[in-house]
Amino acid sequence: MNDTHFPRPALAAVFADELMGKTPLSDAPNGLFIAGERRTGKTDFMRLDLKPMLERRGLLVLYADLRDNIKANLPPLEVVQQVLHQAVQDHLGAVAKMAKSMGLDKIGVPGVFGIDLRSIGKTDGLSLYQVFDVLQKATKKQIVFIIDEAQHALTSDDGDTLMWALKSARDQMKTSTGGNLMLVMSGSHTDKLTLLLSSARAPFWGSQVRAMPKLGDDFVDNYAALVKANRPELSTLRNSEIVKAFEHFGRRPQFFITAVGHAAAQSHDAAGFEQALLAESQKQAQADRARFSDMFAALPALEQAVLERLIVQGKAFRAFDANALAFYNERLTTVDIKGKGKSKVTATQVQRAIDALRENEEELVWKSTRGEYSVYDQSLIAWHAYLVAERAWPPKL
Repeated sequence: MNDTHFPRPALAAVFADELMGKTPLSDAPNGLFIAGERRTGKTDFMRLDLKPMLERRGLLVLYADLRDNIKANLPPLEVVQQVLHQAVQDHLGAVAKMAKSMGLDKIGVPGVFGIDLRSIGKTDGLSLYQVFDVLQKATKKQIVFIIDEAQHALTSDDGDTLMWALKSARDQMKTSTGGNLMLVMSGSHTDKLTLLLSSARAPFWGSQVRAMPKLGDDFVDNYAALVKANRPELSTLRNSEIVKAFEHFGRRPQFFITAVGHAAAQSHDAAGFEQALLAESQKQAQADRARFSDMFAALPALEQAVLERLIVQGKAFRAFDANALAFYNERLTTVDIKGKGKSKVTATQVQRAIDALRENEEELVWKSTRGEYSVYDQSLIAWHAYLVAERAWPPKL
């Protein structure tokens, strides 16, 4: 019961059919954009379900996770280029033969890597399109490029350029019977991912973001069956009660499975297990809320005000307009350097507060290159709504 991955082959088959143009009226061949909350199994699904499903259908599938690589200080463009580099290496013989037949001296991406087929530096590196094109022709396979946490590309100019280059490569590799390059982009925040396609300034304008289905009751049934098989004295467990606990965990598998183990260890009958699991789920929810509350209460007053407004306004948030400045002034009183009296919050102070929130170890605020802001973790929205409903806002240390 330690494995947190629950296979979803049926869902993977649905997405694969759409990508391959087998589903009428689906726009997925032009790009499949999937948003799912953090820790709900999205990345595992991409890596362990969708990727193998597409590979079994004869496609060449490349995968990049921009979030993991950002932690290593790798720009999104470099991440993608390294993935392509590895793909070229994996098929080097066929790629070299194909490149030579096309009259190309070098396979690479400008400024990052190059595999010189005759003499290093004789020609500049190829474009992303050219590398994809050579890979496709060499392997004789359609290519699917899966980019997880794709919204991170929008935090830098290079990343924005990357998205336009991928769009261009996709368009150039279309044929009369379909596309030889298909793109799957996933993210943990719908609003952020939507920026890739929400306006004429966005590279994938016209596409739509899909919600990633959360794990269903069949996931709970599976773990209930495992518990009953390993603990016969718990055979009368009611799956409906376990589903309720799973809801308390926000249908996040890792937390749920850990709690199932704790509940099983301290229970001797089904009723005791159900009570223990419910208590674990409530404990987790309280711990999540307490962590956010302590974090918020420890912030300076202006950072609290900015974060609160961003949570409440969402996509309508404007950091520096008159209404925003008035809101910040309502939330705090500032004193000038000489202590001579009150002074109004300035746009410069707000910018410093936003920068501090972005640099906070909790990664509280996300910003695109176009100046759009969003809370980094959508769980903050549910946390704020809960405290407001409980008349416990704002939280105190």
